[in-house]
Amino acid sequence: MVGNKKNALVILSLVIVMLISACGGGEKKNEASPSASSGSSASSSPSESASEAPKEVVELTLLVNHPWWPFKEWKGKIPEEITKRTGVKLNIQLAVDDKQLPLLIASNELPDLVYTASDLTRMANPDISYAWNELIPQYAPDFKIDQSRIGVNTMPDGNYYTIKNGYSTEQEWKDNPKALPGGSGLAIRQDILDELGNPKLDTLEDLYQILMSVKQKYPKMMPIIFDKDQIGQFFRINFGLKRNTGFIDLNGNAVHYLKDPNYLDYYLYMNRLYRDKLLTAENFTFKDAQQDDQLSLNGQVFVHGGAMADTLNAQLLTLKKDFSFMSLPKVLSDKAGTPMGGSGWSGMYITKNNKNVEASIKFMQFMMSEEGQRLGVWGIEGEDWTWNEEGQFPVMNYDMNNAEVQKEFGYVYWGLLGSSGVTEALQRYDEKALQTPWGLALRDTLKFNPALGLVATNPDTDEQVIESQIKNMVATEELKIYMAKSEEEAKKAYEKMIAQMESMGLSKLEAWATAQYKEYQKNF
Repeated sequence: MVGNKKNALVILSLVIVMLISACGGGEKKNEASPSASSGSSASSSPSESASEAPKEVVELTLLVNHPWWPFKEWKGKIPEEITKRTGVKLNIQLAVDDKQLPLLIASNELPDLVYTASDLTRMANPDISYAWNELIPQYAPDFKIDQSRIGVNTMPDGNYYTIKNGYSTEQEWKDNPKALPGGSGLAIRQDILDELGNPKLDTLEDLYQILMSVKQKYPKMMPIIFDKDQIGQFFRINFGLKRNTGFIDLNGNAVHYLKDPNYLDYYLYMNRLYRDKLLTAENFTFKDAQQDDQLSLNGQVFVHGGAMADTLNAQLLTLKKDFSFMSLPKVLSDKAGTPMGGSGWSGMYITKNNKNVEASIKFMQFMMSEEGQRLGVWGIEGEDWTWNEEGQFPVMNYDMNNAEVQKEFGYVYWGLLGSSGVTEALQRYDEKALQTPWGLALRDTLKFNPALGLVATNPDTDEQVIESQIKNMVATEELKIYMAKSEEEAKKAYEKMIAQMESMGLSKLEAWATAQYKEYQKNF
Protein backbone atom coordinates (compact mmCIF):
# COMPACT_ATOMS: atom_id res chain seq x y z
CA MET A 1 0.00 0.00 0.00
CA VAL A 2 2.54 2.41 0.69
CA GLY A 3 4.85 1.44 -2.10
CA ASN A 4 4.35 4.85 -3.46
CA LYS A 5 5.64 6.99 -0.61
CA LYS A 6 4.90 10.22 -2.34
CA ASN A 7 1.28 9.33 -2.92
CA ALA A 8 1.14 8.02 0.59
CA LEU A 9 2.43 11.34 1.94
CA VAL A 10 -0.16 13.09 -0.16
CA ILE A 11 -2.77 10.73 1.17
CA LEU A 12 -1.90 11.66 4.78
CA SER A 13 -4.84 13.64 6.10
CA LEU A 14 -7.79 13.00 8.44
CA VAL A 15 -9.27 13.14 12.09
CA ILE A 16 -11.90 12.14 14.90
CA VAL A 17 -15.24 12.81 16.88
CA MET A 18 -17.09 11.75 19.99
CA LEU A 19 -17.81 8.09 20.42
CA ILE A 20 -21.56 8.37 20.26
CA SER A 21 -21.69 10.54 17.16
CA ALA A 22 -19.15 8.35 15.40
CA CYS A 23 -21.11 5.21 16.03
CA GLY A 24 -24.32 6.86 14.98
CA GLY A 25 -22.77 8.09 11.75
CA GLY A 26 -21.49 4.68 10.86
CA GLU A 27 -24.94 3.18 11.22
CA LYS A 28 -26.44 5.94 9.12
CA LYS A 29 -23.97 5.24 6.35
CA ASN A 30 -24.79 1.60 6.33
CA GLU A 31 -28.46 2.39 6.09
CA ALA A 32 -27.80 4.53 3.04
CA SER A 33 -25.65 1.96 1.34
CA PRO A 34 -25.80 -1.39 3.07
CA SER A 35 -23.40 -3.05 0.67
CA ALA A 36 -20.81 -0.31 0.84
CA SER A 37 -18.80 -1.83 3.63
CA SER A 38 -15.22 -0.65 3.79
CA GLY A 39 -14.14 -4.23 4.16
CA SER A 40 -13.72 -4.44 7.89
CA SER A 41 -12.29 -7.69 9.13
CA ALA A 42 -13.76 -7.24 12.61
CA SER A 43 -17.47 -7.86 12.66
CA SER A 44 -18.00 -7.16 16.34
CA SER A 45 -19.64 -3.85 17.14
CA PRO A 46 -16.91 -1.26 17.50
CA SER A 47 -19.13 0.76 19.78
CA GLU A 48 -19.32 -2.15 22.16
CA SER A 49 -15.57 -2.40 22.47
CA ALA A 50 -15.18 1.37 22.60
CA SER A 51 -17.91 1.83 25.16
CA GLU A 52 -16.03 -0.35 27.59
CA ALA A 53 -13.93 2.64 28.52
CA PRO A 54 -10.78 1.45 30.27
CA LYS A 55 -10.20 3.01 33.64
CA GLU A 56 -6.46 3.17 33.24
CA VAL A 57 -4.40 3.84 30.16
CA VAL A 58 -2.15 0.94 29.20
CA GLU A 59 1.14 2.00 27.68
CA LEU A 60 2.67 -0.36 25.15
CA THR A 61 5.82 0.01 23.10
CA LEU A 62 5.50 -0.39 19.35
CA LEU A 63 8.37 -0.86 16.92
CA VAL A 64 7.37 0.53 13.52
CA ASN A 65 9.68 -1.32 11.18
CA HIS A 66 9.47 1.33 8.47
CA PRO A 67 12.38 3.80 8.77
CA TRP A 68 10.59 6.24 6.45
CA TRP A 69 7.48 6.40 8.65
CA PRO A 70 6.64 10.12 8.98
CA PHE A 71 5.34 10.03 12.55
CA LYS A 72 7.78 9.48 15.39
CA GLU A 73 5.35 9.92 18.28
CA TRP A 74 1.87 8.83 19.32
CA LYS A 75 0.82 12.45 19.17
CA GLY A 76 -2.03 14.46 17.68
CA LYS A 77 -5.80 14.38 17.94
CA ILE A 78 -6.18 11.10 16.03
CA PRO A 79 -3.91 8.91 18.18
CA GLU A 80 -5.18 10.68 21.28
CA GLU A 81 -8.76 9.82 20.27
CA ILE A 82 -7.72 6.23 19.66
CA THR A 83 -6.28 6.12 23.15
CA LYS A 84 -9.50 7.60 24.50
CA ARG A 85 -11.53 4.85 22.85
CA THR A 86 -9.21 1.93 23.54
CA GLY A 87 -7.31 2.83 26.69
CA VAL A 88 -4.04 2.07 24.90
CA LYS A 89 -1.24 4.55 24.39
CA LEU A 90 1.68 3.57 22.19
CA ASN A 91 5.26 4.54 22.81
CA ILE A 92 6.80 4.58 19.37
CA GLN A 93 10.15 3.18 18.35
CA LEU A 94 11.00 3.83 14.72
CA ALA A 95 13.38 1.30 13.16
CA VAL A 96 16.63 2.91 12.08
CA ASP A 97 17.15 0.44 9.22
CA ASP A 98 16.13 -2.98 7.93
CA LYS A 99 18.70 -4.70 10.14
CA GLN A 100 17.25 -3.62 13.46
CA LEU A 101 14.30 -6.02 13.60
CA PRO A 102 16.35 -9.16 12.85
CA LEU A 103 18.81 -8.07 15.55
CA LEU A 104 16.03 -7.54 18.09
CA ILE A 105 14.61 -10.96 17.26
CA ALA A 106 18.01 -12.61 17.64
CA SER A 107 18.66 -10.89 20.97
CA ASN A 108 15.11 -11.43 22.29
CA GLU A 109 14.75 -7.71 22.89
CA LEU A 110 11.54 -7.14 21.00
CA PRO A 111 9.09 -4.57 22.38
CA ASP A 112 5.42 -5.28 23.12
CA LEU A 113 4.32 -4.85 19.52
CA VAL A 114 5.96 -4.90 16.09
CA TYR A 115 4.44 -3.47 12.93
CA THR A 116 6.29 -4.68 9.88
CA ALA A 117 6.04 -5.63 6.23
CA SER A 118 9.28 -7.61 6.24
CA ASP A 119 10.65 -10.54 8.25
CA LEU A 120 7.08 -11.82 8.47
CA THR A 121 8.07 -15.45 8.68
CA ARG A 122 10.51 -14.69 11.47
CA MET A 123 7.79 -12.89 13.40
CA ALA A 124 5.24 -15.64 12.74
CA ASN A 125 6.97 -17.97 15.14
CA PRO A 126 5.37 -19.25 18.36
CA ASP A 127 8.63 -18.50 20.18
CA ILE A 128 8.53 -14.89 18.99
CA SER A 129 4.88 -13.86 18.74
CA TYR A 130 1.48 -14.84 20.10
CA ALA A 131 -0.92 -16.46 17.63
CA TRP A 132 -4.02 -14.34 17.28
CA ASN A 133 -6.18 -17.42 16.90
CA GLU A 134 -5.19 -18.36 20.46
CA LEU A 135 -5.54 -14.88 21.97
CA ILE A 136 -8.92 -14.03 20.48
CA PRO A 137 -10.99 -16.83 22.11
CA GLN A 138 -9.41 -16.06 25.47
CA TYR A 139 -9.44 -12.26 25.52
CA ALA A 140 -11.69 -10.97 22.72
CA PRO A 141 -14.26 -13.65 21.80
CA ASP A 142 -16.39 -11.09 19.96
CA PHE A 143 -13.48 -10.23 17.64
CA LYS A 144 -14.68 -11.86 14.42
CA ILE A 145 -12.31 -12.02 11.45
CA ASP A 146 -13.66 -13.12 8.10
CA GLN A 147 -12.40 -16.37 6.65
CA SER A 148 -10.72 -14.82 3.61
CA ARG A 149 -8.41 -12.77 5.84
CA ILE A 150 -7.70 -15.74 8.03
CA GLY A 151 -6.94 -17.73 4.90
CA VAL A 152 -4.38 -15.33 3.50
CA ASN A 153 -2.62 -14.88 6.84
CA THR A 154 -2.52 -18.45 8.11
CA MET A 155 0.99 -19.82 8.34
CA PRO A 156 2.09 -23.42 7.66
CA ASP A 157 1.75 -24.27 11.38
CA GLY A 158 -1.98 -23.50 11.13
CA ASN A 159 -1.80 -20.28 13.16
CA TYR A 160 -2.18 -16.69 12.14
CA TYR A 161 0.04 -14.24 13.99
CA THR A 162 -1.30 -11.08 12.40
CA ILE A 163 -3.88 -9.82 9.90
CA LYS A 164 -2.05 -7.59 7.46
CA ASN A 165 -3.52 -4.24 6.49
CA GLY A 166 -4.25 -3.10 2.95
CA TYR A 167 -6.08 -6.28 1.95
CA SER A 168 -9.58 -6.38 0.50
CA THR A 169 -11.30 -9.06 -1.47
CA GLU A 170 -12.37 -8.61 -5.07
CA GLN A 171 -15.99 -8.51 -3.89
CA GLU A 172 -15.22 -5.71 -1.42
CA TRP A 173 -13.72 -3.68 -4.24
CA LYS A 174 -16.83 -4.34 -6.34
CA ASP A 175 -19.07 -3.30 -3.45
CA ASN A 176 -17.28 0.05 -3.20
CA PRO A 177 -17.22 1.65 -6.66
CA LYS A 178 -15.70 4.86 -5.30
CA ALA A 179 -12.66 3.09 -3.86
CA LEU A 180 -9.66 4.26 -5.83
CA PRO A 181 -6.49 2.15 -5.94
CA GLY A 182 -3.20 3.96 -5.61
CA GLY A 183 -1.30 4.01 -8.86
CA SER A 184 1.23 6.11 -10.66
CA GLY A 185 -0.32 8.49 -13.17
CA LEU A 186 0.90 11.40 -15.26
CA ALA A 187 0.73 15.12 -14.49
CA ILE A 188 0.90 17.15 -17.71
CA ARG A 189 1.46 20.88 -18.24
CA GLN A 190 -1.97 22.13 -19.32
CA ASP A 191 -0.72 25.41 -20.85
CA ILE A 192 1.74 23.66 -23.15
CA LEU A 193 -0.80 21.06 -24.14
CA ASP A 194 -3.12 23.94 -25.06
CA GLU A 195 -0.39 25.60 -27.11
CA LEU A 196 0.11 22.36 -28.98
CA GLY A 197 -3.59 22.42 -29.89
CA ASN A 198 -4.58 19.63 -27.46
CA PRO A 199 -3.53 16.83 -29.79
CA LYS A 200 -5.10 13.38 -29.53
CA LEU A 201 -3.82 11.50 -26.52
CA ASP A 202 -5.37 8.05 -26.53
CA THR A 203 -2.40 5.72 -26.97
CA LEU A 204 1.21 5.35 -25.91
CA GLU A 205 2.20 6.30 -29.46
CA ASP A 206 0.14 9.51 -29.14
CA LEU A 207 2.05 10.33 -25.98
CA TYR A 208 5.37 9.65 -27.69
CA GLN A 209 4.48 11.99 -30.56
CA ILE A 210 3.42 14.74 -28.16
CA LEU A 211 6.68 14.39 -26.23
CA MET A 212 8.59 14.72 -29.49
CA SER A 213 6.66 17.90 -30.31
CA VAL A 214 7.53 19.35 -26.92
CA LYS A 215 11.18 18.48 -27.41
CA GLN A 216 11.24 20.31 -30.74
CA LYS A 217 9.25 23.35 -29.65
CA TYR A 218 10.70 23.68 -26.13
CA PRO A 219 14.29 22.38 -26.41
CA LYS A 220 15.24 23.49 -22.88
CA MET A 221 12.37 21.59 -21.31
CA MET A 222 12.52 17.99 -20.03
CA PRO A 223 9.70 16.24 -21.95
CA ILE A 224 9.10 13.64 -19.22
CA ILE A 225 10.58 12.83 -15.83
CA PHE A 226 9.64 10.39 -13.09
CA ASP A 227 9.71 10.42 -9.35
CA LYS A 228 12.84 8.44 -8.48
CA ASP A 229 10.74 5.69 -6.87
CA GLN A 230 8.23 5.53 -9.73
CA ILE A 231 10.42 5.36 -12.81
CA GLY A 232 8.45 3.79 -15.63
CA GLN A 233 5.56 2.76 -13.40
CA PHE A 234 2.89 4.48 -15.47
CA PHE A 235 4.07 2.51 -18.48
CA ARG A 236 4.21 -0.75 -16.53
CA ILE A 237 0.54 -0.21 -15.70
CA ASN A 238 -0.18 0.34 -19.38
CA PHE A 239 1.58 -2.90 -20.26
CA GLY A 240 -0.18 -4.72 -17.39
CA LEU A 241 3.01 -5.54 -15.53
CA LYS A 242 4.06 -6.29 -11.98
CA ARG A 243 6.89 -4.30 -10.52
CA ASN A 244 9.97 -5.20 -8.52
CA THR A 245 8.93 -8.47 -6.98
CA GLY A 246 6.77 -11.55 -7.15
CA PHE A 247 5.49 -14.00 -9.72
CA ILE A 248 2.97 -14.09 -12.53
CA ASP A 249 0.74 -16.87 -13.76
CA LEU A 250 2.04 -18.20 -17.05
CA ASN A 251 0.16 -21.24 -18.29
CA GLY A 252 -0.83 -22.12 -14.74
CA ASN A 253 2.69 -21.89 -13.38
CA ALA A 254 4.21 -19.22 -11.12
CA VAL A 255 7.09 -17.65 -13.02
CA HIS A 256 9.26 -14.64 -12.30
CA TYR A 257 7.47 -11.36 -13.07
CA LEU A 258 10.20 -10.26 -15.51
CA LYS A 259 9.29 -13.16 -17.79
CA ASP A 260 5.93 -11.57 -18.54
CA PRO A 261 5.79 -11.45 -22.38
CA ASN A 262 4.91 -7.75 -22.20
CA TYR A 263 8.01 -6.82 -20.23
CA LEU A 264 10.22 -6.57 -23.30
CA ASP A 265 7.68 -4.22 -24.95
CA TYR A 266 7.78 -2.03 -21.85
CA TYR A 267 11.57 -1.92 -21.85
CA LEU A 268 11.68 -1.08 -25.56
CA TYR A 269 9.21 1.77 -25.06
CA MET A 270 11.32 3.21 -22.23
CA ASN A 271 14.48 2.73 -24.27
CA ARG A 272 12.90 4.56 -27.19
CA LEU A 273 12.12 7.52 -24.92
CA TYR A 274 15.70 7.51 -23.70
CA ARG A 275 17.30 7.18 -27.13
CA ASP A 276 15.18 10.03 -28.48
CA LYS A 277 16.19 12.20 -25.51
CA LEU A 278 12.69 12.44 -24.15
CA LEU A 279 13.77 10.76 -20.91
CA THR A 280 17.19 11.78 -19.60
CA ALA A 281 19.93 9.71 -17.97
CA GLU A 282 19.83 12.23 -15.11
CA ASN A 283 16.43 10.87 -14.05
CA PHE A 284 18.01 7.53 -13.17
CA THR A 285 20.45 9.27 -10.79
CA PHE A 286 18.01 11.28 -8.68
CA LYS A 287 18.92 10.87 -5.01
CA ASP A 288 16.49 13.36 -3.55
CA ALA A 289 12.77 12.50 -3.63
CA GLN A 290 12.01 16.20 -4.07
CA GLN A 291 14.27 16.67 -7.11
CA ASP A 292 11.58 15.86 -9.65
CA ASP A 293 9.11 18.12 -7.85
CA GLN A 294 11.48 21.06 -7.89
CA LEU A 295 12.11 20.68 -11.60
CA SER A 296 8.36 20.60 -12.25
CA LEU A 297 7.63 23.57 -10.01
CA ASN A 298 10.40 25.53 -11.74
CA GLY A 299 8.73 25.04 -15.10
CA GLN A 300 11.38 22.72 -16.52
CA VAL A 301 9.13 19.68 -17.03
CA PHE A 302 6.25 18.90 -19.39
CA VAL A 303 5.12 15.51 -18.06
CA HIS A 304 5.77 14.41 -14.49
CA GLY A 305 5.34 10.68 -13.92
CA GLY A 306 4.33 9.61 -10.44
CA ALA A 307 3.18 13.09 -9.41
CA MET A 308 -0.30 14.25 -8.50
CA ALA A 309 -1.49 17.30 -10.37
CA ASP A 310 -3.55 18.54 -7.41
CA THR A 311 -0.50 18.54 -5.18
CA LEU A 312 1.70 20.25 -7.75
CA ASN A 313 -0.94 22.88 -8.47
CA ALA A 314 -1.36 23.70 -4.78
CA GLN A 315 2.36 24.40 -4.57
CA LEU A 316 2.35 26.36 -7.83
CA LEU A 317 -0.43 28.54 -6.44
CA THR A 318 1.66 29.30 -3.38
CA LEU A 319 4.63 30.11 -5.59
CA LYS A 320 2.40 32.34 -7.74
CA LYS A 321 3.39 30.53 -10.92
CA ASP A 322 1.37 31.15 -14.08
CA PHE A 323 0.99 27.53 -15.18
CA SER A 324 -0.64 24.36 -13.87
CA PHE A 325 -0.79 20.62 -14.45
CA MET A 326 -3.66 18.36 -15.48
CA SER A 327 -3.97 14.71 -14.54
CA LEU A 328 -4.23 12.25 -17.41
CA PRO A 329 -7.63 10.65 -16.81
CA LYS A 330 -7.11 7.34 -18.60
CA VAL A 331 -4.80 4.51 -19.47
CA LEU A 332 -3.26 4.49 -22.93
CA SER A 333 -3.22 0.82 -23.84
CA ASP A 334 -5.62 -2.09 -24.09
CA LYS A 335 -2.94 -4.14 -22.32
CA ALA A 336 -3.30 -2.07 -19.15
CA GLY A 337 -3.57 -3.97 -15.90
CA THR A 338 -2.92 -3.52 -12.20
CA PRO A 339 -2.04 -6.82 -10.49
CA MET A 340 -3.72 -7.00 -7.09
CA GLY A 341 -2.50 -10.38 -5.95
CA GLY A 342 -1.49 -10.33 -2.33
CA SER A 343 -2.53 -10.75 1.24
CA GLY A 344 -1.99 -7.20 2.41
CA TRP A 345 1.00 -5.10 3.28
CA SER A 346 2.12 -4.70 6.88
CA GLY A 347 1.01 -6.52 10.00
CA MET A 348 0.96 -5.99 13.76
CA TYR A 349 2.62 -8.72 15.85
CA ILE A 350 2.05 -9.18 19.58
CA THR A 351 5.40 -10.39 20.83
CA LYS A 352 6.11 -12.86 23.60
CA ASN A 353 7.67 -9.91 25.49
CA ASN A 354 4.29 -8.17 25.52
CA LYS A 355 3.28 -7.09 29.01
CA ASN A 356 -0.49 -6.89 28.34
CA VAL A 357 -1.68 -9.26 25.63
CA GLU A 358 -5.34 -8.69 26.48
CA ALA A 359 -5.07 -4.94 25.90
CA SER A 360 -3.04 -5.59 22.75
CA ILE A 361 -5.49 -7.92 21.02
CA LYS A 362 -8.43 -5.69 22.02
CA PHE A 363 -6.54 -2.71 20.63
CA MET A 364 -6.22 -4.50 17.30
CA GLN A 365 -9.89 -5.45 17.44
CA PHE A 366 -10.71 -1.76 17.59
CA MET A 367 -8.21 -0.75 14.91
CA MET A 368 -9.66 -3.35 12.52
CA SER A 369 -13.28 -2.46 13.24
CA GLU A 370 -14.98 -0.09 10.81
CA GLU A 371 -15.03 2.53 13.56
CA GLY A 372 -11.30 2.13 14.17
CA GLN A 373 -10.39 2.07 10.49
CA ARG A 374 -12.34 5.21 9.69
CA LEU A 375 -11.04 7.03 12.74
CA GLY A 376 -7.43 6.13 12.01
CA VAL A 377 -7.46 6.66 8.25
CA TRP A 378 -10.14 9.32 7.70
CA GLY A 379 -10.43 11.13 11.04
CA ILE A 380 -13.30 12.01 13.34
CA GLU A 381 -16.68 11.60 11.68
CA GLY A 382 -18.64 14.83 11.65
CA GLU A 383 -15.57 16.87 12.41
CA ASP A 384 -13.11 15.78 9.77
CA TRP A 385 -15.36 13.99 7.33
CA THR A 386 -18.96 13.17 6.53
CA TRP A 387 -20.53 10.69 4.13
CA ASN A 388 -21.62 11.97 0.75
CA GLU A 389 -25.39 11.90 0.22
CA GLU A 390 -25.38 8.37 -1.17
CA GLY A 391 -23.10 7.10 1.60
CA GLN A 392 -20.52 5.96 -0.90
CA PHE A 393 -17.38 7.82 0.17
CA PRO A 394 -16.18 10.20 2.89
CA VAL A 395 -16.13 13.92 2.12
CA MET A 396 -13.14 15.41 3.89
CA ASN A 397 -13.32 18.71 5.75
CA TYR A 398 -9.60 19.33 5.62
CA ASP A 399 -6.86 19.61 3.03
CA MET A 400 -5.66 16.07 2.42
CA ASN A 401 -2.69 17.43 0.48
CA ASN A 402 -1.34 19.42 3.40
CA ALA A 403 1.42 17.32 4.93
CA GLU A 404 1.77 19.66 7.90
CA VAL A 405 -1.87 19.19 8.87
CA GLN A 406 -1.47 15.46 8.47
CA LYS A 407 1.51 15.39 10.79
CA GLU A 408 -0.02 17.71 13.34
CA PHE A 409 -3.21 15.68 13.75
CA GLY A 410 -1.91 12.22 12.93
CA TYR A 411 -4.11 11.39 9.99
CA VAL A 412 -3.93 8.16 7.98
CA TYR A 413 -0.74 6.47 9.10
CA TRP A 414 -1.92 5.20 12.47
CA GLY A 415 -5.02 3.95 10.71
CA LEU A 416 -2.80 1.72 8.60
CA LEU A 417 -2.21 -0.45 11.66
CA GLY A 418 -5.51 -2.19 10.93
CA SER A 419 -7.12 -0.79 7.80
CA SER A 420 -8.42 -2.64 4.77
CA GLY A 421 -7.46 -1.81 1.21
CA VAL A 422 -10.92 -0.44 0.51
CA THR A 423 -10.89 1.88 3.55
CA GLU A 424 -7.62 3.33 2.34
CA ALA A 425 -8.93 3.56 -1.21
CA LEU A 426 -12.21 5.30 -0.33
CA GLN A 427 -10.39 8.28 1.18
CA ARG A 428 -8.76 8.89 -2.20
CA TYR A 429 -12.10 9.68 -3.80
CA ASP A 430 -12.61 13.42 -4.14
CA GLU A 431 -15.16 14.66 -6.65
CA LYS A 432 -13.17 17.87 -7.15
CA ALA A 433 -9.72 16.34 -7.43
CA LEU A 434 -8.02 16.21 -10.82
CA GLN A 435 -6.65 12.72 -10.17
CA THR A 436 -10.01 11.14 -9.35
CA PRO A 437 -10.79 10.29 -13.03
CA TRP A 438 -7.38 8.60 -13.21
CA GLY A 439 -8.19 6.59 -10.10
CA LEU A 440 -11.50 5.47 -11.62
CA ALA A 441 -9.72 4.46 -14.81
CA LEU A 442 -7.15 2.58 -12.79
CA ARG A 443 -9.72 0.58 -10.83
CA ASP A 444 -11.05 -0.75 -14.13
CA THR A 445 -7.65 -2.37 -14.69
CA LEU A 446 -7.51 -4.27 -11.37
CA LYS A 447 -6.62 -7.93 -11.72
CA PHE A 448 -7.02 -10.14 -8.66
CA ASN A 449 -5.03 -13.26 -7.90
CA PRO A 450 -4.58 -13.58 -4.10
CA ALA A 451 -3.20 -17.12 -4.36
CA LEU A 452 -0.33 -15.82 -6.47
CA GLY A 453 0.27 -12.95 -4.09
CA LEU A 454 0.76 -15.39 -1.24
CA VAL A 455 3.79 -16.93 -2.91
CA ALA A 456 6.71 -15.31 -1.09
CA THR A 457 10.10 -16.67 -0.17
CA ASN A 458 10.98 -17.24 3.47
CA PRO A 459 14.06 -15.86 5.26
CA ASP A 460 17.23 -17.93 5.27
CA THR A 461 16.06 -20.29 2.53
CA ASP A 462 17.68 -21.20 -0.76
CA GLU A 463 14.72 -19.65 -2.57
CA GLN A 464 15.19 -16.32 -0.84
CA VAL A 465 18.91 -16.32 -1.62
CA ILE A 466 18.16 -16.90 -5.31
CA GLU A 467 15.48 -14.23 -5.35
CA SER A 468 17.71 -11.68 -3.61
CA GLN A 469 20.63 -12.35 -5.94
CA ILE A 470 18.36 -11.94 -8.96
CA LYS A 471 16.91 -8.71 -7.56
CA ASN A 472 20.35 -7.20 -7.03
CA MET A 473 21.43 -8.20 -10.53
CA VAL A 474 18.30 -6.77 -12.13
CA ALA A 475 18.86 -3.37 -10.51
CA THR A 476 22.02 -3.03 -12.59
CA GLU A 477 21.04 -4.85 -15.75
CA GLU A 478 17.73 -3.01 -16.08
CA LEU A 479 19.56 0.27 -16.47
CA LYS A 480 21.51 -1.21 -19.39
CA ILE A 481 18.22 -1.94 -21.14
CA TYR A 482 16.80 1.50 -20.51
CA MET A 483 19.96 3.18 -21.76
CA ALA A 484 20.86 0.89 -24.65
CA LYS A 485 22.03 2.68 -27.81
CA SER A 486 19.65 0.81 -30.11
CA GLU A 487 16.51 -1.32 -29.95
CA GLU A 488 18.55 -4.35 -30.91
CA GLU A 489 20.99 -3.68 -28.09
CA ALA A 490 18.07 -3.29 -25.68
CA LYS A 491 16.66 -6.66 -26.74
CA LYS A 492 20.01 -8.33 -26.24
CA ALA A 493 20.38 -6.73 -22.82
CA TYR A 494 16.96 -8.07 -21.81
CA GLU A 495 17.78 -11.55 -23.09
CA LYS A 496 21.10 -11.43 -21.26
CA MET A 497 19.32 -10.45 -18.03
CA ILE A 498 16.90 -13.38 -18.32
CA ALA A 499 19.82 -15.72 -19.07
CA GLN A 500 21.61 -14.47 -15.97
CA MET A 501 18.51 -15.13 -13.93
CA GLU A 502 18.47 -18.69 -15.21
CA SER A 503 22.13 -19.16 -14.29
CA MET A 504 21.37 -17.95 -10.78
CA GLY A 505 18.82 -20.67 -10.13
CA LEU A 506 15.61 -19.24 -11.55
CA SER A 507 14.24 -22.64 -12.58
CA LYS A 508 14.61 -23.93 -9.04
CA LEU A 509 12.92 -20.80 -7.68
CA GLU A 510 10.03 -21.09 -10.12
CA ALA A 511 9.54 -24.80 -9.43
CA TRP A 512 9.24 -23.99 -5.73
CA ALA A 513 6.92 -21.04 -6.46
CA THR A 514 4.65 -23.11 -8.70
CA ALA A 515 4.27 -25.79 -6.05
CA GLN A 516 3.38 -23.11 -3.48
CA TYR A 517 0.98 -21.45 -5.93
CA LYS A 518 -0.94 -24.63 -6.61
CA GLU A 519 -1.29 -25.28 -2.87
CA TYR A 520 -2.60 -21.76 -2.22
CA GLN A 521 -5.04 -22.02 -5.12
CA LYS A 522 -6.90 -24.70 -3.18
CA ASN A 523 -7.95 -22.03 -0.66
CA PHE A 524 -9.70 -19.84 -3.23
